[in-house]
Amino acid sequence: MIYKNAEVFIDGRFQVADIEIKDGRFSAVRCNTCRSDTISETKSGNFTDCSDKRILPGFIELHSHGCIGHDFITAGTEDIEKMCGFYAENGITSLLATTMTIDYEIYKEAMLRLKEVMDTQKKGSRIIGINMEGPFLGADKKGAHDIRYLMPIDEEKYLELNELSGDNVRIIDLDPRLADSIEFIEKYSKTKVISLAHTSCDYELAAKAIHAGATHVTHLFNAMNGMHHREPGLIGAVSDFDVHAELICDGIHIHPAVIRLMYKAVSGKLILISDSMSAAGLTDGIYELGGQKVYVKNGKATLENGTIAGSTTTIYKAFKNVIQFGIPVEQAILSATLIPAKAIKADREIGSIAPGKKADFIIMDKDYNIEKVFKDGVIIYTA
Repeated sequence: MIYKNAEVFIDGRFQVADIEIKDGRFSAVRCNTCRSDTISETKSGNFTDCSDKRILPGFIELHSHGCIGHDFITAGTEDIEKMCGFYAENGITSLLATTMTIDYEIYKEAMLRLKEVMDTQKKGSRIIGINMEGPFLGADKKGAHDIRYLMPIDEEKYLELNELSGDNVRIIDLDPRLADSIEFIEKYSKTKVISLAHTSCDYELAAKAIHAGATHVTHLFNAMNGMHHREPGLIGAVSDFDVHAELICDGIHIHPAVIRLMYKAVSGKLILISDSMSAAGLTDGIYELGGQKVYVKNGKATLENGTIAGSTTTIYKAFKNVIQFGIPVEQAILSATLIPAKAIKADREIGSIAPGKKADFIIMDKDYNIEKVFKDGVIIYTA
């Protein structure tokens, strides 16, 4: 199939282009400044005219706990399939199912279910791995994680959970202040992405963890020390070192002025995430996250004590938010596509529109309203 005359996001900017798809991948791209291969002669019925449309790479979600009433740590396989349908509606073509600190036996069951879904799923967004947020987190910055189930670094338990998942853990979140964390980072950063998370570590320890192999920071500004001009902490380390950093851009977790500041400082490192919980896509009410009750009012999710407990947003909403906050649309797109793909070393397969990559893309109108979403060149959502 050939899609013609759209404004296509290629190499960091929009260009009027034609794209061709064969066997689920982009086979050719043709525009004024890019020409990968000769696009096949257009035959009747074998092309779609996308004049006045914009084509973006499919969004990539690295940090979502759930949506539409379900949570990855407790949802059944059918529920997870439904969740993948909701993600598809919001332009997400690939995602990491994100876990939560919970009773260890429940954690093990969740890993088995996620493996089952990943082995068999065909519809909706593609689950490409697991973001293991917890249980190796700091109690002093635990956020909405249940303190009863937090653990010190435990290599045997990590190995068991990863094996149950089918070796599908792609991100391991941990507090570098925990004993044995540096040794763990040195060992497992060779095969997994290590994210510094839920920590009150100072700049020096953050730098040590990064030198050991950590390359990622979980929801920057949230569940960590704030930045002080004499104590820059983990936020200062993001500025100085080659790491990626997640941002929750729901307008609740981080003030728009801070989002603008970070884009001026380190735009090439920033990743849009939702950190969504089960209330995403639903109305205010009482929900659950990691076995704890969460109260949602005016779209803000909190535990009973007022602690923010994830979000009710989506990557698509975050994308539109940052544009409204004044971030250039090109940077917003990269933060939802290519940069997260690079962060998990998946950019050879996904994250941009280029020959050989999976044909994951979104057709939008000029106001960035989603019209169609494609995964492997097949429509998975039509508005």
